[in-house]
Amino acid sequence: MQILKTSDVPTGIVLLDRRLDGGLPAGSFVCVYANPLAMPEAFLYQFATVLKTYYFTTSRPAKFVKQDMEKLRLDTSFVTFVDVYEQYYLNEYGQFIVEDRYRDKEIFDYVDDRLSRIAEEESGEYNVIIDSLSFFLNLNTDWGLKDWLINKLYTLAKEKGVVVYCHLIKNLHPVDVVNKVLDISDVVFDIEVERVGERLVSKFAVPKLRGKRPVTEYFRFYVEEGIQVDTSRDIA
Repeated sequence: MQILKTSDVPTGIVLLDRRLDGGLPAGSFVCVYANPLAMPEAFLYQFATVLKTYYFTTSRPAKFVKQDMEKLRLDTSFVTFVDVYEQYYLNEYGQFIVEDRYRDKEIFDYVDDRLSRIAEEESGEYNVIIDSLSFFLNLNTDWGLKDWLINKLYTLAKEKGVVVYCHLIKNLHPVDVVNKVLDISDVVFDIEVERVGERLVSKFAVPKLRGKRPVTEYFRFYVEEGIQVDTSRDIA
């Protein structure tokens, strides 16, 4: 399929975009592979501020994700939240579902419907964020459904020329599953935490980047009104 857009898509992280000569290639399937202690969700929040974004929430209700973005003084006016959490965990009365043996499969149908509608209705530039892909990989379903979702997201990025970000939690999945996602990904953000003396320091690199030169060195960052790169190691 022909990619509809060929321009770069900014990440919203100024120094990184400068290093990448504008941002990530349009049509990229991006894996945000991260240690949860590094607050990788702040990267997703930053990505969502650049242009219209469909943000799929799974581990928390969308309203709380929106609140967290606003606490960081990030603009949520571009963001349309798709609340997978509410769809999966709550019934029509807003009560937690005690048991439903079909819901693990049905949530894939729900996501399929939402992704298909987005693809049909949208003609401009937009991002899709899956927070997190790990949620779907941990569901009690056949691997075929999970593989289908990965490939649907990858195909959406290619056919529509948009950037699709998927958050994958480190040290949670079997190696073969992780390698499947990393292999198909056009871009991989590797986000880590290291101990330096008596404190923890967060760092990131972009070791895989199809179409551009990867950022193979790690750069420290902190979270304050979004992602701020440590300017003592300026990557510009």
